[in-house]
Amino acid sequence: MKRMLIAALALCFAAPLFARDVEAIVTADWLEANLSNPKVVVVDVRKVEEYKAAHIKGAVNVLGSSLYVPAAGLSNELPNADDLSDILADAGIDASSIVVVVESDSAARFAWATRVAWTLAWAGLDNVAVLSGGQKAWTDAKKPVDADKVAKAATKFSVKPRNEYLALLGDVLKSKGQVIDNRTYDTYFGIVKQGFVAQAGHYPNAIALPSSWIVGADGLVKSQTELAKMPVLLGLDPSVDTITYCDSGVLATGWWWILHEQLGWKNVKSYDGSSQDLTKDPSVKYVTHVWK
Repeated sequence: MKRMLIAALALCFAAPLFARDVEAIVTADWLEANLSNPKVVVVDVRKVEEYKAAHIKGAVNVLGSSLYVPAAGLSNELPNADDLSDILADAGIDASSIVVVVESDSAARFAWATRVAWTLAWAGLDNVAVLSGGQKAWTDAKKPVDADKVAKAATKFSVKPRNEYLALLGDVLKSKGQVIDNRTYDTYFGIVKQGFVAQAGHYPNAIALPSSWIVGADGLVKSQTELAKMPVLLGLDPSVDTITYCDSGVLATGWWWILHEQLGWKNVKSYDGSSQDLTKDPSVKYVTHVWK
């Protein structure tokens, strides 16, 4: 057993699928040291009023809600590729950019940051990172802030979809691999349920791995070593095709980001329709009060 665990953990630290110029998770210290790099684009995805009150110097404000949009009766879907191309070009982002996504914090908003980061990675960007702790960590560390609105020179950017990052309903229904439920245990067991999800409980045989486990009590993303142990100790295999899901496609991106972008799991998809889409299918029967 110990030998198998060591082998699995070694796979967890496999190199990402492409050469990164930035880690998937960055600290406030790293960002401060790299703000002068002309390739770095800090994308603050908080509400406009929060951005206006104080933001990282040079950060451009792009509303997160423009990067996960309602469509086809679902809450958080990918934007139209042309619209997304325009949004990113207007933010001063091009294919060579190093983009750092900043949310208000990581305690409550980490998955919203990774939802944006996942969208950008799907769009074809190689160098996207999430700021651990978000704006709160930056402010707590007494890093310099600004209140002036930043406008970047527009670039030319065209989305090049990486659809291998995206799971659809059919992918889940025909999956022979691992399906990971990233919601809380109470939701997984069917004790609580979102109103927009038609069935309580979870997809049969899905393994619970809550996104809330990613962030520590200090509000920062846990160490790579600690995160790598969690899925392996639950029996998940880094070499097996994997789909993450949640209620509406936000929490699912938290572990997708850690597994795929930080730990180098090669075959991981995030299901942005998630339970909201899945439970509408009459062939799908969620189960409650069981582990799988």
